[in-house]
Amino acid sequence: MIRKIAGWLLAITFFWACTVNNEPDIYTSYSGRWKCDETSSSVGYLKPYMVTIEKNTTDTMQYFIRNFFDVGENQLIVVQIDSTTVSLIQQPTSGHILQSFSGKATPYNKLQLSYTIFDGERNVYFEALYSR
Repeated sequence: MIRKIAGWLLAITFFWACTVNNEPDIYTSYSGRWKCDETSSSVGYLKPYMVTIEKNTTDTMQYFIRNFFDVGENQLIVVQIDSTTVSLIQQPTSGHILQSFSGKATPYNKLQLSYTIFDGERNVYFEALYSR
């Protein structure tokens, strides 16, 4: 009898230890990898891609967004995130020119960006959702 109870307790403990944790991740920083879902006024929905956000070590409110506009990890923009507002500080390091930029932040979980890029012929409006 004691062996049966011990066996059941062992099985229950093993099952409990292997269950999936469905708790949402809690983030305390914007730094890390983010998925970008982007739409444009000329093409519509674009293929999702990943960006990397890094904190600027010399200004705690500024962040580098690498692979902005899906142009490679070596290309970046600099933004300032102030509570729920995202502002452009520095244009992309090469390539496209941002004609306008605005954004809203849900602290550490979501960034909603709107921007207009001159593609060499015309201005194209984009909306992007960064999520984890």
